[in-house]
Amino acid sequence: MTRQVRCECGFVARGDTDEAVIALVLAHVAADHPDLAETETAEDIRGWIELVP
Repeated sequence: MTRQVRCECGFVARGDTDEAVIALVLAHVAADHPDLAETETAEDIRGWIELVP
């Protein structure tokens, strides 16, 4: 099953594993939301992951 996280800005990270999605979200946050880069952790992001068919 595909996993995804939707950012409030409209960015959607999708991947086959939690780790793939977390890596995409961390890169997105660093590039587009640098003020949040120091506060959001991989464990925070893991809680945001949704399973999609």
